[in-house]
Amino acid sequence: MPTPPTYEVSGPSLRLVLGGLISLALVLGVVAYWRYTVSERHFAETIVEMDALGPTLDTDGCVGAVLDWHARCEANKPLCDDGVPRIMTHCLVGADRQAYCDGLDLSSAKAQWVYGKCQDRGTPCRDRKKCACADAYRTVDSFCRHGQKGVSL
Repeated sequence: MPTPPTYEVSGPSLRLVLGGLISLALVLGVVAYWRYTVSERHFAETIVEMDALGPTLDTDGCVGAVLDWHARCEANKPLCDDGVPRIMTHCLVGADRQAYCDGLDLSSAKAQWVYGKCQDRGTPCRDRKKCACADAYRTVDSFCRHGQKGVSL
C-alpha cells in the first residue's frame, strides 16, 4: 500500500485568514459610511449657503463663490469636482441672469470661451478635463442655453 501524501500545515489557519478579512471589511465599511455621511452633510450645508448667496451675487460672483467652496470642499475630490455644476446651479437660480446670458456667444455648442474666462480670472485650467473653473462657466453656458431653468448635467 502506498504511503499517503503529507501536507504542510504550518502557517495561519483558514479561520484566522477569513476572520481577518471579515474584520477588515467591517472596518472599511464603517469608514466608508462615515465618509459618506460627512460628504452628504457638507453638500446639504453648501446648497443652503448657495441658495442664500445666489440672490446677492452677480454671475461672476457665483463663479467665485463656487470656486472658493471647491477649494475648501470637505468631501472627497471626485465628489467635489462633480459637485461644481450642482452647487453652481443653486447659486445661479437665485437671480435673473438674462443680461449676462445676452452677452454670451452661444453659437458654438463647444463653449470654448470658458477657458478664456478662467484665464482672465487668474484661475487657468491646467487640465481641461478636470477644471473647476471651466465646469462653473460651462454650467453658466448650459444655464443660459436652457432659458435659466436649469442645466444639463
